[in-house]
Amino acid sequence: MEAYILDGPRQLREAARAAEGLPASLFKGPDGSGRPFASAMLLGMGGSALSAGLLELLRFAERSDWRFDVVRDYRLPRKPDRSTLLLALSYSGETEETLAAFEEAMAAGSPAVAASRGGRLEEAARRHSVPFVRVPERPADFQPRFALSFMFALAWRILVRAGLLATSTSLDELSDRLAALDLRPQGEELAAWIGERIPVVYVPTEFEAGVARTWRIKFNENAKIPCIAGALPEANHNEMIAFPGTEPPGRFAFLLFDDPDGDERVSVRFRLTGELLSSYGYPVRQLRLDPGVPPVQKALSSLLLADWVTLAHARLHGVDPVSIPAIQEFKQLLRNEPR
Repeated sequence: MEAYILDGPRQLREAARAAEGLPASLFKGPDGSGRPFASAMLLGMGGSALSAGLLELLRFAERSDWRFDVVRDYRLPRKPDRSTLLLALSYSGETEETLAAFEEAMAAGSPAVAASRGGRLEEAARRHSVPFVRVPERPADFQPRFALSFMFALAWRILVRAGLLATSTSLDELSDRLAALDLRPQGEELAAWIGERIPVVYVPTEFEAGVARTWRIKFNENAKIPCIAGALPEANHNEMIAFPGTEPPGRFAFLLFDDPDGDERVSVRFRLTGELLSSYGYPVRQLRLDPGVPPVQKALSSLLLADWVTLAHARLHGVDPVSIPAIQEFKQLLRNEPR
């Protein structure tokens, strides 16, 4: 897994090249005049859909008002049309929910891009004359969650070319900045501090889908432990009430990620939340997202830290961070189920 973590920044460059290789005709808009699309849909499950939260972060930063649907299901939440750009992402190309939703979208005539390492999604894309991006080849035990950087950067650049996102951030520069970070020591220290406790990760609202959710999944899949993830200020209005009185309080370990460039009122809430939880006897770490950099860099560097934390945690507890036995077992049960 260590090699896969170090591979992340390079994936950004690979995705940039892949997006640029897509036909210009796709981005002329639904009427061929260059008019921007009105909305987008991302179809994906598990690791292949992790990029959706980071795209939401970009939309928040740009105050975008176009509709963005993330479809983690067999069916579409609405009927798309020619003004809806569809992104179908499946690392394996065999994700049955994504394949079903893709066929439904094709019946509606939506313009689309599909990305996978092959499989039935590639076959479906060829059949429907949809532009297809082949995910760069990786070792056999490479899991979809390790391709987050590629899937995100690919979708990001596609939405930029479609006129839905306006950012011109250089993926090459972002790749260099992330590659220069040495977060392994901090990750190992945090993993040892978490120990046998259940981590609770809180971030500012705009980072919830792209950062907190993905931290949770990395703890689940890499470290094979439960994790609670949420955002402030919302947690101050509901879920934090569940912790006072929980016995023993050392059962949980809180990671509070404030954004020093964000709303000062939210920063106050992070400080007070940490102080209150500490007064109840809970172990708390007050952390910060990287200051003075674009939101997407804050998110990706935090997720890089998550990789090192969960890898170190897995090693400390004798766990294989790459394998996914419960998921494989469930897939086998699903294959054996009469259809």
